[in-house]
Amino acid sequence: MSLGELCQPVPFSFEPVKIFFNGLVEAMQSLLQTPLDVRLKENMNCQLSGSFSAKPGSLLKTSPSPERSLFLKYARTPTLEPDTMHARLRLSADRLMVRCGLFARLGPAPTVRFDSLWQVLGRDCFAAGRHYWEVDLQEAGIGWWVGAAYGSLRRHGATAASRLGCNRQSWCLKRYDLEYWAFHDGQRSRLRPRDDPDRLGVFLDYEAGVLAFYDVTGGMSHLYTFRAAFQEPLYPALRLWEGAISMIRLP
Repeated sequence: MSLGELCQPVPFSFEPVKIFFNGLVEAMQSLLQTPLDVRLKENMNCQLSGSFSAKPGSLLKTSPSPERSLFLKYARTPTLEPDTMHARLRLSADRLMVRCGLFARLGPAPTVRFDSLWQVLGRDCFAAGRHYWEVDLQEAGIGWWVGAAYGSLRRHGATAASRLGCNRQSWCLKRYDLEYWAFHDGQRSRLRPRDDPDRLGVFLDYEAGVLAFYDVTGGMSHLYTFRAAFQEPLYPALRLWEGAISMIRLP
């Protein structure tokens, strides 16, 4: 091959590059024409709900941390129902903090009270829509359970039928010693958060069947999502081992 032949330019077409950039421009124009609130809602649905290929009632992990501001538009401040709480528990005047007491309260026991487990349900329930609340765990000690339950959750005894997360009527995240677990209906999944959460965010999308938990102090790091076909109104639910747990008053 002669030097002249080696110096001939290699044929090259810019047509594929042109097609690629034209497609990119069209995609960007379409995105920018979509209203911001619609884009945020679509992004939120993707981040909060994850993949819905799982069967109803199963455990489902979702995608990484969304922005907290996306949740706050659904902010709630659930209060706790004193008639449901165990006799060893004490409730603050604003019904936002529950604490373990040294002695059982005297007096007649309401029929809806948990008589064996240190559990309490929220005063209000959610039967539709999206709701978000936060739980302060800084004083909860070595063990806590945070979740949601149907009002039909058994109140008597300490069997699986009444334990938060151990039956079909309830879902929860549990910490005991240094271990974290997601519980529902006898299923459990080990969690390994980067840090010990001081505050949990709980997001419920009732119609979508999503109950998701986030580490608020860890930058809204996703912890776990339950996927279920909810059949009854859901109440925020807590169980204590020691110390205190508080519902956060959100704006």
